[in-house]
Amino acid sequence: MYNKIDFGKVTALLEAGWNIEQVADEMGIKTDGLKEALSRHYKSKEKETKELQKKEQEETDAVFVCITTGQLRTIYEKAAAIGAKEAVKVFRQKQKEEYAGRADKRLRNTKLLLRNYHMLKDHARQSVFGRTQMEESALDILESMMSMYDNEVIIESIKRSATRTAVIVSHIETMFRLYYTYCDNSATRELDMRRYNTIWDAYMADTPLSVSEIAKKQHISKDSVYMDIRVSIEKLTSLIFGVDGLKVH
Repeated sequence: MYNKIDFGKVTALLEAGWNIEQVADEMGIKTDGLKEALSRHYKSKEKETKELQKKEQEETDAVFVCITTGQLRTIYEKAAAIGAKEAVKVFRQKQKEEYAGRADKRLRNTKLLLRNYHMLKDHARQSVFGRTQMEESALDILESMMSMYDNEVIIESIKRSATRTAVIVSHIETMFRLYYTYCDNSATRELDMRRYNTIWDAYMADTPLSVSEIAKKQHISKDSVYMDIRVSIEKLTSLIFGVDGLKVH
């Protein structure tokens, strides 16, 4: 049971203002079980963080030793130091590029899910399911999307079964509710609620509106509509796919 709990979603719900009993009910588990699982999860994460910090410290403390004498020894030491710095530089650059690539892929996949939301929802209506029938979590499905690069293949993989589609549709709708809560409680509520209504009208409404129609409805320019959509999609990407390392259900 512990391994199947989506702690990313639990965290997101708690941060959105849900209490532990509401979260437990949403996840379909007992409150005491959720509390115990959260405690074990946080301890595990703390342990992983300490081990990572220890490993990084050990790598930082590494020393290059050259068994030479005189001028040759000095040359070797300088060469080793320069080589080490360049290796670290290259490694960090590759890490940065990989992270940026994954972030871009999550953003593209969020747009893909929103564009196909109504089609997926219609497909999901073919299935009447309960939590016990969900063999895959949203995390499993979303992670599988990250390894695919053809939009048609991605959508067809989600539509592989009506239940699989329903998991994703339910996840999207839950994250939209969280986004609404965020906007409704924002310090810049008027602007953020406008952005929420814009993204809703563009993708989620029963009859989605065009950019021109939204601009007229909101009394803003089309450029502002595009900006609202871009910002909203970035926020929703963090909720749907989670920030780096965050698991979602």
